Amino acid sequence: MPDGSTQITFATGDPLIIDVVIMSIGRRAFSDALGLSGTAVKVDDRGFVEVDEYCQTGEPGVYAIGDLINTPQLAHVAYAEAILSIKHLRGENAYPIMYDRVPWAIYCHPEVAWAGPSEEQARAAGHDVVVAKHQFRANSRAMILGEIDGLVKVIAKKNADGTAGQVLGVHMVGPWVTEQLAAGYLAVNWEASVDEIAEFVMPHPSLSELFGETILSLTGRSFNA
Repeated sequence: MPDGSTQITFATGDPLIIDVVIMSIGRRAFSDALGLSGTAVKVDDRGFVEVDEYCQTGEPGVYAIGDLINTPQLAHVAYAEAILSIKHLRGENAYPIMYDRVPWAIYCHPEVAWAGPSEEQARAAGHDVVVAKHQFRANSRAMILGEIDGLVKVIAKKNADGTAGQVLGVHMVGPWVTEQLAAGYLAVNWEASVDEIAEFVMPHPSLSELFGETILSLTGRSFNA
């Protein structure tokens, strides 16, 4: 376009004028430049180095981490893999990373963050679940900040008596949720129950108390419902 913008046309024939087109096709590992021929290091058909649960390759003493292996391509996951590899190499107690429980953060507006499975994924894994959702529009700190869009969603196992049990997943959309996810991440990874977390005292007014309120609602009690 003369003004520098771009026009795209959908299959329906409807045009849309935009400023920028971003194409995201993923990443690939550049393992072909590492000189691995003649070693016991194996590479899959996508170029990822194959490793065990401790990030060790088929070559003794050789480890691979981060974007070189087929795990979530997140910087904090790579940091964790580096620590895991070093501890295993030194013979220290090393615990494999549970990749299905790592924290995810998307720095858009509003922000998005989660740890653990979604409701659909939990059900697909065979869990009977109960779910609670609370919106930031009822949160005092969100009102103060003028950022009331978003919510906190907690997925928990359903006990035999119908009550909520172990927390499986915590999903958040809203102001600074990438900073708030820590409590949810700990709950998921420590396999904490709803009743255990409901005992925590959350600061007020704070954005993080919405997580506490969402948990509390799963016990049959709730603020700002």
